[in-house]
Amino acid sequence: MTHLPDGLGLLPGSVCPHHDSEPGRRSSYRAAVARGALPAGWAVEDGAAALFTDGRLTEAVTRSPHARLYRVRTDGEGGAVEEPVPCRLLGA
Repeated sequence: MTHLPDGLGLLPGSVCPHHDSEPGRRSSYRAAVARGALPAGWAVEDGAAALFTDGRLTEAVTRSPHARLYRVRTDGEGGAVEEPVPCRLLGA
């Protein structure tokens, strides 16, 4: 997987879209964050979305009860951890 360390520069950190739907994407993103190739960031599964206001996460939504948004950061021991972010189910 190719990483774009500069991204668009709209938000600090990194992002991994399609986190659950492309083989190897989840493990590759976690490894890049763990070794410092990418800064801590957000992993977005298909069907989930994140709204940022002034650089801060203000809402996470999903169209599927199974889609998730994760905060991904180093664990301080050479690995990475994913912390699920509560999402509001749209249409519920």
